[in-house]
Amino acid sequence: MMAFVFAGMVGATAMAFAMSQAVKRLRETAAMIDKAQARRQQQVERIKRAARQTLGLRRELVAAKRRKTAMEIACEELEERLRALGAVDRRIFVLDDRHTQNDLGWLVRISNASYAEKVNANLERPALDSWKRGRRFLVWGLDENKVREKVAARFPHPKGFTIQSIEPRAE
Repeated sequence: MMAFVFAGMVGATAMAFAMSQAVKRLRETAAMIDKAQARRQQQVERIKRAARQTLGLRRELVAAKRRKTAMEIACEELEERLRALGAVDRRIFVLDDRHTQNDLGWLVRISNASYAEKVNANLERPALDSWKRGRRFLVWGLDENKVREKVAARFPHPKGFTIQSIEPRAE
């Protein structure tokens, strides 16, 4: 009987030892799982931060592209206006090249703010703008009155044409 008790005690000790080892392994496994979950949560937080930053950067990039496009369009418009202004200011149109030896050359600036409504609605925008600002014409005539008569015959006031200035051409 003693052998049975001894065997029972050895079995109980072995069982207790096995149980303690199993509990130890369960604790180690639980600790590993907790560490893995903590690492996973940290990784999730890092990914979320990176996603928020990426989204913010994406929004900034889209806004920057819009600003760039708007600036390019504005620059193109400005360059076009500068080209148009530069070209118009230097041009002199010749009203009539027939003249006598006694005729003098006169520079006449003629404008028409309502050119599109009264004369030609299909004219391109730079040309319409040049009529609004005034175009310079070389007109031949004996005196200022004759020049006014020629200009009025070609560009009548009822159609909206206005003489802004008349001055003798410097030879």
